[in-house]
Amino acid sequence: MLVSTSMLLWSFAIALLLYRWLRVANKKPTNFPPGPEYSVPFLGDYGWMLVINASHLHKAAIKLGDFYRTKILGISLSRFPSIVVNDLAVAREVLNRREFDGRPDLYLARLRDKRFNRRGIFFTDGPAWKEQRWFILRYLRDFGFGRRFPEHEAEVNSELLSLIDLLRDGPKYAHEHTIMKDGYVKCPNVMFSCFANSFLQIVSGERFPREECDVLFNAGSNAMLFQRNGDDYGTILSFYPWMRHIYPFSRRFNTLREASLRINEFIQSIIEKYLQTHDPNHVRCFLDLYFKQMEKCTPQEESFTFQLDQLVLGVVDFFFPAISGATTQMALLFERLLHSPHVVERMQQEIDDVVGNGRLPTLDDRPQLPFTEATLREGMRIDTLVPSGIAHRVQEDTTLQGYDLPKDTLVLIGMDAMHNQKEYWGDPECFRPDRFLDANGKLCLAKDLSLPFGAGKRLCAGETFARNLMFLTLAALMQNFNLRQRPSDRLPDLTKRITGVIISPRDYWLRFEPR
Repeated sequence: MLVSTSMLLWSFAIALLLYRWLRVANKKPTNFPPGPEYSVPFLGDYGWMLVINASHLHKAAIKLGDFYRTKILGISLSRFPSIVVNDLAVAREVLNRREFDGRPDLYLARLRDKRFNRRGIFFTDGPAWKEQRWFILRYLRDFGFGRRFPEHEAEVNSELLSLIDLLRDGPKYAHEHTIMKDGYVKCPNVMFSCFANSFLQIVSGERFPREECDVLFNAGSNAMLFQRNGDDYGTILSFYPWMRHIYPFSRRFNTLREASLRINEFIQSIIEKYLQTHDPNHVRCFLDLYFKQMEKCTPQEESFTFQLDQLVLGVVDFFFPAISGATTQMALLFERLLHSPHVVERMQQEIDDVVGNGRLPTLDDRPQLPFTEATLREGMRIDTLVPSGIAHRVQEDTTLQGYDLPKDTLVLIGMDAMHNQKEYWGDPECFRPDRFLDANGKLCLAKDLSLPFGAGKRLCAGETFARNLMFLTLAALMQNFNLRQRPSDRLPDLTKRITGVIISPRDYWLRFEPR
């Protein structure tokens, strides 16, 4: 009897201590946005989100927001007090306020670097981020990034002709047989070389010839491994890095780490090739300009950030979305178009009327191809590529819509949620390109409230490049081909997408049938 009483008292004491520890560990700041009162031990509210929808965390956040009747959800992600903004108007406010421009120090970002340092420009902040972002964008523009540049547009045209040749006449080289079989091509992989080469031309002044593009297909496959094995909250490894030593988390960590390092090694090999022949008196490409800046700076300088490792991650931050992000967005759109053949026919008619078939569409044709442009924009809205954006960090104590947010609060923007708000879109579940056209059939930018590339100072630096390249690709393919599935395939289930860092379709095979 005495033993059982003692055990009961010990159990009660342990339970009380655990309760008090959980209350303190997961206590949210005062006047914080509404959210779960009690969190899952060790996991915080990340645990609830895994329970609600482990495969699609952005949908779990929407459900929690609906349950607590709030568009600004307050949650605890381990040591991070966090909010999820699921409203378009509030998201615009957040993205355009300086105090929300920070980036959290997430392990998912660190594991991309061979020494686990914070490098690059997408996942960093502070003076180094400002310096690197300004320099890279300023001098990439000189070679066609983010603006009209005839020489680069000619190179893109050449890449599209090579893609069309593959789709029309079939594979010529061994590596092309892995992405094309019996007239059907693997999506999004078939577009890896076209999109990657279009970016590498800007950085290095050269493209990989078609017979050597196996390295680009390999790089694209590694990029997709990273995109699909991460998640929009940085994975559990960002909150508990030590879990990388425990199975099955170790397997996920190794996949993410190895995929990242392989891409880094590929980019570094390109950089080192140009570094060997660098002449400070002869600028061939963007890399030469960065090399010159490296020579001007010395490691003894307090603000020294121009290093080879930083250049590698800086280039990777642009190469990565070009080879995996933009190509995946196109693959998502092609799936939609299989469900909407009338949209394909209307684009083709528009292109036939404006361009004909004697040349490929150009950016000069864009104003006269409003429905084609609207279709691309509608694709980016209804299939939001990055459903929770890239996490922001509050840089100083501030307020938002009457709530108090302490410094270092993690901020996630529910891009998918706001692109599906009925109060803004009316019928957000419908794929309807006409929503972006006026009564005269012209493109009306005022009607496009979507933010697929974000906004403010953290606006995706590659927006113009991506929009231009995706438009040219869509117009060229619609001009030359019809979309066909295998006879045995059903129409793709648009609800069965993979949510990682980005949303992607499961790999599928598609025939581009010559018109």
